[in-house]
Amino acid sequence: MGTPNTTPTEIKRNGTAGLSINWLDGAQTRISSETLRRECPCAGCKEKRGDTSHSKPLTGKKLSLTIVESSLEQELQLQEIWGVGQYALGMRWGDGHESGIYPFSLLREIGSANA
Repeated sequence: MGTPNTTPTEIKRNGTAGLSINWLDGAQTRISSETLRRECPCAGCKEKRGDTSHSKPLTGKKLSLTIVESSLEQELQLQEIWGVGQYALGMRWGDGHESGIYPFSLLREIGSANA
């Protein structure tokens, strides 16, 4: 069947609720903010999901006390999107998180998996 085209022709933020993407091959996907945040590709979020490939801190031990800095509602509010080169999107969330870079190929994969 082949690999789906990962070139978007239009990307639209649906308020704070997620994204709608039209692809060069005619496919359309909608991805909720919850799914986008859950799949954030930054090292910190990957570590929270159990990926230990980035868990070798350059500083001292982590604090064992959990500090809640924002609500779940804030974490899921997609505030802003911007292009990163010709291959990805950056996203800013209601809690200020903005370090994840979402390659178009990841967005296509996430959109297809949640269709």
